[in-house]
Formats: sequence, C-alpha cells, structure tokens
Amino acid sequence: MKRILYIVVVFISLCGCNDSFLDRLPETSLVTEKFFNSPSDLALFVNKLYLSESPQYWDIGTDNVVASEKDEMLDLIRGNITPATVGGWNWGQVRELNYFLDNAGRAEGDQALIDHYIGIVRMLRGKEYYELVKRYSDVPWYDHVLSDTDIDELYKPQDSRSFVMDKIMEDLRFGCKHILPDLKGRVTYTQWYAYGLLARIALHEGTFRKYHTELGLESTADKFLEEAVSACEKIMENTAEFDIYTDGGVNEAYRNLFASNNLSKCKEMILYKDFDNEALIRHDASMHVFAYTTNLSRSLMESYLVKKDEKAVPFSSVENYQTKTFIETFADRDPRYAQTFMYPGYIRPGDAKPFVPNMNLGGYPQIKFVSKDASQNQWGCSYTDLPLMRLGEILLIYAEAKAELGTLTQPDLDKSINKLRKRVGMPDMVLSDLVADPVLEQQYPNVTGGMRNAILEIRRERRVELACEGFRQDDLMRWKVGKLLELPQGAYIAKINDVFDVTGDGVTDVGIFLNSKAVKPIYKKKICYYLEEENGEKTSISLSEGDHGYIILTNDVENPKKFEEPKYYYFPIPQGERITNPNLKETNFW
Repeated sequence: MKRILYIVVVFISLCGCNDSFLDRLPETSLVTEKFFNSPSDLALFVNKLYLSESPQYWDIGTDNVVASEKDEMLDLIRGNITPATVGGWNWGQVRELNYFLDNAGRAEGDQALIDHYIGIVRMLRGKEYYELVKRYSDVPWYDHVLSDTDIDELYKPQDSRSFVMDKIMEDLRFGCKHILPDLKGRVTYTQWYAYGLLARIALHEGTFRKYHTELGLESTADKFLEEAVSACEKIMENTAEFDIYTDGGVNEAYRNLFASNNLSKCKEMILYKDFDNEALIRHDASMHVFAYTTNLSRSLMESYLVKKDEKAVPFSSVENYQTKTFIETFADRDPRYAQTFMYPGYIRPGDAKPFVPNMNLGGYPQIKFVSKDASQNQWGCSYTDLPLMRLGEILLIYAEAKAELGTLTQPDLDKSINKLRKRVGMPDMVLSDLVADPVLEQQYPNVTGGMRNAILEIRRERRVELACEGFRQDDLMRWKVGKLLELPQGAYIAKINDVFDVTGDGVTDVGIFLNSKAVKPIYKKKICYYLEEENGEKTSISLSEGDHGYIILTNDVENPKKFEEPKYYYFPIPQGERITNPNLKETNFW
C-alpha cells in the first residue's frame, strides 16, 4: 500500500510552557473523557507518532564527512557549548507518551489490540528515554504524568543509569511481547520493529558499558549484548518476511534500496517512511546530500575494501594508497563505494554532462539517497521512500554483538556479514583469515582480546554498509573513539596551481590554485578553486601539506576541534534547569 492515511491528532499537541514542570502537556477532563475509549482512539495517537519519525540520510557531525553544516557535536568539540549555552533537557515527548499510558487503560474492546497500542507507546518511551541516557547518562525516571502538586517527583535528582536502563529494557520487552507482528506494508510499528529497536539499543548500551570504563559498568555489558543477539535472531529466523534486497544486481541493488519510490514490497525493510508525490508528502534528501553543504571524507573512502585475487583486502594495502587521485580510488573497490560516493562520469539526472565535485566541500560527493528521477532533484520535490530500520542493520548488530561476546563463528558471519557482501559480489569474510589492519588498529586502539581482528573488520563493514544513514556519531560515542572527529579530510590533491581530471574522460576539469593570479591563461576555462583571496586572506579550504595533500577546512585549522575525554561523551544539563531544580546534579565530567 503506497498511500497511507495521514492524521493530525489535535487533542494532544504540546505546549512549551514552564520547563520546570518538564514540558507540561495541556490536559483537560473533556479531552480524556472523549478520547481513549476504544482501540481506534489509541490507533490515532500511534499514527501521529509514526508520522513524527525522522529518517536519516547523511552523517553530519562525524568523520564520515568534511562538514560545513552547523552541528551540535561540532560546537561541542570546539568548546562552544557550556551549561549556560547548551540546549536539550527536553521532556515533552516523554510526557506525551506517559499521558497516553496513563489513560489507555480506559479503552474497551479487543484486549490484544489495546495491548498492541500500549506496547507501541511503551516501546517508543524506551526509545525516547534512551536518547536522554545517551546524552546525560543519569536522568530522572518518570512513568506517569506529573501534576503541579507532585513536588517530590518534580524536584527529585537523577536516577542512576543502571536503574533507568532496567526500566527502558522493561518497556522494550513489553513491546516485543505485545505489539502485533503484521507488517501491513511495512509502514506501521510491528513486533519486528520492536525486536530491532531492542537490539539496536542493547548493542549500544552493551558496547558503551564495555568501552566506557569511567562508568564502572563493564561487568554488566554482556547481558545487553546477549539480549541484542537474541532479538536479532527473532528477526533473522523470519525468512518468510525478511531478506536482503538484490534487485538490480551487484552494481545497482545497494543504491536502488535508497532511491526507491516504493519500498512496500521490499523484504529488507522492517520499517520505512512512506513519501507520496501526489499527496504532497515530500522531502529534501536528494538536494541536501549531493554537494550542497558537505562532501564525504577521505577516511570513509578508505574504509571500502579492494577486490584482489578473489579476496577482499584493505585499501591501505594498495601501493601508494594515500596519494590516489579521485579517479584512481575507484579501481577494484567494493561496489558499495561507487553506489555511495559519486563515481567518475556520474551524470546527475536532469544534467547534460558529468558532474564536477565542489572542492570547497572536500571533493567526494554523496549519491546514496539521491533520486534517479530528475524531477526529484530539486528543493521540496523528493518523494523516494526512506528506511527507518532494515535487515542489513540487524545482521550487523548480530555479528558485532557476537564478536564482542567472544562467541562469533564462521556460520555466524555467513548468515550476517557475508549476506551483505554477496549482495554486492564481494568475497566472504573468513574468520580464520582475518589479520590486523594497521589503519583500523590506529582508529580503534582500545579493542583488545581474541576477537580483536573480527571486531575491527565488523566495524569496517558497519561503517560501509550503513554509511550516511545516521549511525556513525552514535558508533563513535559508544566505541569511545571521539578523537576521530577532530580533523576530517577530503580528496588528495597532488599539487596546487595545476588541473586534473575528475570525470574519467581524460580531459582535465578542475584545479586548486593558490589564488587567481596563479591560474595560467590555458586554465582559465577550467573550474578553479583558491586557497587565498586576492587580498591574501585564506579561503574556506586548505591543503594538509600546504602546497599539496588532503583538502581540509580552513576553519578546522584556525579553530581546531579538540575532543576532551571522557567529558564530551556526555552533554551538560542546561544551567537554568539546575537553578529550577537544585537537586539535579551536573552531568559527570562537567
């Protein structure tokens, strides 16, 4: 079913009054009396929650991009965020979900259906609360709506991370037990999404506890990893409903998954956001990601493996890999590379000739999530369906959790990682053949133990498979490798004051020059970028070695990003909230 009914639930709109009462929701006896009487009333509430889901289609604020877009994480590591300036500590969504749960018991009718909707809201409360835990670690737990007279609860201190996580897992388990499994076109919350969400959160918490020794919770990490494995297995065992999408073959299937106008029959989807041109339900993914505010990074580019002698080997094993030109980086690579990064000769739908990368943004444009329909590559015109959860993520969670537990086997890889590799014709990952990759070792120095090489390779696979889907920042935080955010780099430039080919036709297209005076007359018709303005001031880009090297943003050089460990794995509580409630303690390390 392509078209779904979009309903605005006016009875439950939020107001922004009085933060000291945790984003109070207007409640009246009239609303409660006339609503929450039947399963259909509960369905209206849940439909609104689905509509508020926000699919992710890029990795702003991470080492996957050379970013120019303003981002809260970038502000944090530049030292621009303090308790006096920080935003957040928003409780409106939690209160809205608790309002539903306080009143849903009034509904009469099919109890299984009532429990289904209660299960969805409890699942989403667990999800919303985990966002708070990721941000602050310790937060106060509330499982009902507070009134102005609930003084003790309104002004209580935070509950411990361990206590809140137990409550979150209770909510997620309740959802897994009571939410119905019917997929209904894959645009409604189902038991399968509940299992997937539990797996996602359990993996995050398990690995966060394992690597963040400052919490003192390492001994409790495995119970979350085990629960992640179990939840993944529930989905993976349902082969009648779920499978890896392969339409288009090894050179098209992966990209097609993110450029489809209709994912309703795609068995890889566990949940997706349905967009519809005729109903004027559209988005801007195609325009946002393609050479508008950011380009993909050298670090992400190097993560894609190379096919050599029927094996998959690291790009870093290729001779002179650090100095490969834009075109040379595409030779013999994992096909997901050219389905995520703009390849030489790429013609954007609607254009007449190959696109030339905007070097001011780093040099590696993203085509993943860019529509193949020219009419959609304009602002406000995209209506491709966007994934919210897919089987590919579940397979990666399964493999990573098993590796972190130390129980990963070759059969585990064959039913997870290697299914993703087969989609694009890449050689299997073979557990006994894995050797240390110095680049991965440098990126993730805190990984140890007998499964070290497997964990590192699975992290590589996760980065590649889920590139630009909004997971990278969470991954860096849970793995405790925030330092990777400090200086992202773009394409390699062999030397300034020269031109080079980026379209693959043998004709030079673009060049980077010291300034306009350095452009020779024969290069005047080429696309030229400058490191200096005519008055000598620096432009937005620099090169890592001055007259050659990787493109970096000048702002990153003049205003360096410094990730403070472990402080920046958490956000401070806004100063005003602690004034309102003196019992709140400032976040650890702040």
